[in-house]
Order: sequence, then structure tokens, then C-alpha cells
Amino acid sequence: MKLTQRGKDYLKASLYGAIVSSIFDVRLILALCLSLFIAAGISEIILRTATTGSIQVELSDPHLTCFKGNSATESITVNYKRKRFVRVEVSAIEVPDGIETIADKSLPESLTFSFKPKYSGRFKVLTVKFEFLDPLGLFSKTIDLVREEFVIDCYPSSLLSQIKPSRPMTLALGERTGRTHGSGQEFYSIDEYSPSVERKNIFWKRIAAMPDERLLVKVREANIPRSLSIGLIRTSDRGQEELAWMDLACEGAGVLGKNIFALGCEVNLIFNSEDKVVRLEASDLPELSEAIMQMSLSEKTDIETTSEILSDSDLCVTGLRELEMDLLALAVARKPSLLIEDKDTFPRTIGNLSVIYSGNQDVTGLINRVLGI
Repeated sequence: MKLTQRGKDYLKASLYGAIVSSIFDVRLILALCLSLFIAAGISEIILRTATTGSIQVELSDPHLTCFKGNSATESITVNYKRKRFVRVEVSAIEVPDGIETIADKSLPESLTFSFKPKYSGRFKVLTVKFEFLDPLGLFSKTIDLVREEFVIDCYPSSLLSQIKPSRPMTLALGERTGRTHGSGQEFYSIDEYSPSVERKNIFWKRIAAMPDERLLVKVREANIPRSLSIGLIRTSDRGQEELAWMDLACEGAGVLGKNIFALGCEVNLIFNSEDKVVRLEASDLPELSEAIMQMSLSEKTDIETTSEILSDSDLCVTGLRELEMDLLALAVARKPSLLIEDKDTFPRTIGNLSVIYSGNQDVTGLINRVLGI
């Protein structure tokens, strides 16, 4: 409990009035000053009793979602005793780094805030400092509220990009049919021979029964993988640049995932969290969005987890700073990789299977390298 500036002026005026009235024996002024002291005491008691009991704070939505560049709105309702007499204001609001907070003062009877994340990713924990004022505005009491369950999910804008559906035409390895001709094992159709067709596909049994001399070949069906895995590897501390780097990693995972969906495949995200390798499956855009949000909270990888993620992923997302390590640079150079830019980095090797990503590069060639087409 502390005095406001108005309270200090109020008590000073009352005190000076009481001193002057006692010196000059002006009883009416003395009585007035005494009543002012009594009114201040009653106002302070109302504030103290209103903030001593339980104070309930409700959020309109503890889990906000938006796309990068947009904002999400939150309304806060505070329930407490003596609500008719005691006024509450928000003196400060603390959110994770990378989020801009704007108070909406157009609604004086509600506490409404607009949160605008600068980076994509998942942001947790909300701390609000409430200031309660007595009826006369003489005293104030500050109470901190920490809501651990508060979450803001800022989806990468790459999830909004339009990608044309496509199918690999010559893919031979996979777990299910691609419903188009290719070089798989399953019989697809019969066609006439051309010089570009391998002789092993000539359909000799059918030709022997043909009345003419046409050559027929067996057309095999293409196979596509059921899913492709994207592994995230981060071994370096980036300090203040961490949010910007993870933002690009989320954007890259989003554009890779949408291109993989366009092939008709599912997406697996692999990353390190709570000292273990996490694998999240996504078969549609909402599942991919949630997986990317969880990936944004991933932790650094050590040698063991890095090796596991590399071996289990079809392509990886990592930074140029990670390639300053010789062993990691050589391992990543042998796998199709999306490399996130870092300032003042000197990678040992990059290789010809990687794409350096700054937010607008085409990644279809990278996925084609994974599929071997």
C-alpha cells in the first residue's frame, strides 16, 4: 500500500489546515481537517479490505493464435470485493521478448490488449501488474498476476503461401502407389515401345500372341513415400538473434511442409525437446501448424541427439553457424538441407545439396533432391 501523488497533496493540505486552525483557534477549519483525515482513513480501509481477499482474474482466451504480421486481442476481467468503490488499472504488462503490446483505452470499463508478435513461434507466460485505487484516489496497491498457461501462437506466413499440387513422375522408392507411371514394381498399364524405354520392360508374352509386329512394353507404377521427415538442428547460442533465427526456421519448415503436402505425402518434424528427440506427425495444415509451434520451443542438440536427428530425417533445417563445426558440416553436406542465415559466420563446407534460406527462396529443388528426381 502506498500513497498516490493525489494522496500526498491531500494529506499535506489537511495537515497544514489543521496546524493553521490550531494556531489561530479556528475550530471550523479544524473540524473540516479532521473530517478529511477520517475520510482518507475510511477510503484506505475500503481499499485494504477490497484487496485482502481473493482476487479473481479471467482471460477471455488464454491461448491466442495469429499469423506473423497480424495481432491477437485479449480481454482481462478482474473480480474483487468493493468493486463499486475501488478502481483497478493496469500499471504494466510483461510478455515474452518479440511481442508488441498495445492497450485499448477506447473501452474504459474493460482491460483489453492487442498483442502483435514480431516473430513466428510459440510464446508463453503473461505477467500483469494491477494497481488498485481507493475511492478518493489517495492510496494505491499493486498486485502482480502471473499466468503460466497463457500462450500466443504466431504462425509463419509461409503457411499461407499457395503451392500447386504436384506428383513425382519417376520416383521408384516408396511405401504406396503414386497412381501414375514411373519405375516402381507394380504393373500400371501397357504401351507401345519407344527407344527411351528399357528393354527389360518389353512385354514378350503379349507380343507373341499379337497378330501384328508391334512391340509392347509394360508400364510400371510410380511409388511415393508415405511421409518425409524434416529435422531441426541447432547447436549454437545466438543470444538476441535467437528469435529471428527461429522465426526463419519456422518459415522454412512451413514452406517445406506445404510442398511435401503438395506431393501427397505426410510430414514428420524431428527436434530436441526436454533432452529427448521428439517426432511429430502432420497430415494436414492444422497439425503442421501445431508441430511448428512446438518446434519453436526446441532446445539445443548435443552430439548424440544431432546424430540421431540427422539419421532419421530426409532433410534438415539448420544454421550456417552450426556448419562452423567440421564434423557437423561434413554430415550436413551429405544431406539435403535448408540453411538459415547467420551474421558473421564462416561455415567449413556447405555442399551442393543445400539451399541457403533467408525467407523467400524456392525449396522445390531441395525436395526433388530428397526424392531423387
